Amino acid sequence: MEQFNKAAHFLKTHAQDIDKVMFEHFFENKPLNEVVDILTTYQNKNGGFGTLDYDIGYPYSCLKHTESACRYIFALKHIPENHPLIKRLIPYIVENYNSISGEWDNLIVPAVNDYPHAPWWRYDEKKPSIPKSRADLIDHYNPNTNSALAGMLVKYSSFVPKEILDRITAVVVDKIKSSYVFGQYGMMSDVYFVNALKEEHLKKDLLKTLMGDGKLISLLDGNWGTENAYKLCHWIDTPEHPYYPMYKDAVQSNFDFLIGSQEVDGSWSPNWSWGEPEVWSRVLNRLKGVLTFNFLWTLKKFDCIDSEIRALITDI
Repeated sequence: MEQFNKAAHFLKTHAQDIDKVMFEHFFENKPLNEVVDILTTYQNKNGGFGTLDYDIGYPYSCLKHTESACRYIFALKHIPENHPLIKRLIPYIVENYNSISGEWDNLIVPAVNDYPHAPWWRYDEKKPSIPKSRADLIDHYNPNTNSALAGMLVKYSSFVPKEILDRITAVVVDKIKSSYVFGQYGMMSDVYFVNALKEEHLKKDLLKTLMGDGKLISLLDGNWGTENAYKLCHWIDTPEHPYYPMYKDAVQSNFDFLIGSQEVDGSWSPNWSWGEPEVWSRVLNRLKGVLTFNFLWTLKKFDCIDSEIRALITDI
């Protein structure tokens, strides 16, 4: 109970407000509408989101920030399609899609370079590639972020013209079926897309391609740490997951790692960094909130947090 209370106290006193209310929703029954109200404060007039991606200090709309918002929407599951947040979000995603390249070309904007940002999210001016063929388009398609945005359009498909939705969906499906060499971050986005699909047979086939034969473990870094834990908690997120039996030993080892690596203040810290010390200290606090909520939530879903302990968390 002491460890749990420390994590809860950290989230309530140090985490960004969206991660704090996510905890309160999943552990203390805060109403969904109150969580969505907080998430809406990050949305701009054009429908895109700012601030939410911890690797980018740029506070205004870009697709990478927007994809981070989508992760909260996926987690919350039941935001009604007629909610103003969704009705503004989906057109923003659709309008920024490049049907020629088959993906969202400008995940970040030039002004990102004027703010602190991780080196892997530096904006470099380049013209979108024009595929020579369908095979070329699929070969060059990058699932990282793109597939998660596609998944959001699948989830709220009533706002997407059928021709555009079919085209976007086909690209992601064909990429997964191409048996490309899966990467960690592409896998993160592919899983969002597959989970959003309504056709169970297709979902089953794609999950087999992504996760069958123990592929996931080969994607993790050799040195275990919170980065690997974050990914595995996303890929196998509940004991009801169809591939949990295949990865059960790795998942249980992951929980042992999480329980043993909790910081004194109750949080979990990343095992990576970027930026100057002053910049990183600000990023770190935001990121610790993201990790702490996600790890605590996953531990709860796998019954690694005793129900009596959860019942005792009041007025922290």
